[in-house]
Amino acid sequence: MSLFRKKKKVDKTPVNRLWAIRENGCWSRWATDLNQWENYSEARKFIFADPDTEEACYYVNPDGSVHWRNVDQDKDCHYPGLVAKMVSVGGNSRLWAIQENGDWARWAPDLDSWQVYSEKRKFIFADPATEEACYYIDLEGNVHWRNIDQDEDRYYPGIKAEIISVGADGRLWAIQKNGRWARWAPDLGKWQAFFEQREFIFADPSSTSTCYYADFDGSVHWRNIDLDEERTYPGIKALMVSVGG
Repeated sequence: MSLFRKKKKVDKTPVNRLWAIRENGCWSRWATDLNQWENYSEARKFIFADPDTEEACYYVNPDGSVHWRNVDQDKDCHYPGLVAKMVSVGGNSRLWAIQENGDWARWAPDLDSWQVYSEKRKFIFADPATEEACYYIDLEGNVHWRNIDQDEDRYYPGIKAEIISVGADGRLWAIQKNGRWARWAPDLGKWQAFFEQREFIFADPSSTSTCYYADFDGSVHWRNIDLDEERTYPGIKALMVSVGG
């Protein structure tokens, strides 16, 4: 693809519900029927959209407490026991977190408590296909997949990453330390690196070709890199985005 090719704007609305944290720290949800953002006054440190419903998301409060909230039904669930800096949700709605001290943890619903691990992680993204595994970035920026129940680890060499995300069919995306984004090419066994820089990225759960992202100016977009199509979600300046059911 030419670096100077003009991106096509599309009117098609992706089917997944889009959430964001704005520059002021408060959260928002895209209202598809109104084609605008619903803005909320509560501050959030990190959010992760519920993969199973458009009504809810998981989040980390400014004090590090972890919650799930259904904004349409005004329901909240608390996951006590740690101080988190980020969370992620994978297969069977399994909840994972990185604590403020850098150690990672996984919620054990049968025990109603956190399983805490001693390894340090920079960023995690729970595997959408299984509750046993997650993708992660180690402190050196290397990208891995780990099944903690089976004690299996997989490595994705070639970049130093700051953020990762996983979409349809386990398609892995990343933002590198230089701000440029990349997508793992499983048929080639290496990363496809792109020249555009991104502030935050979240892979589209319904496609291997597309992802949502926040630009460095805070604008929010959806992009199909294989078809060279793009959609913008105007109205806020975002620090991060997440996409759920």
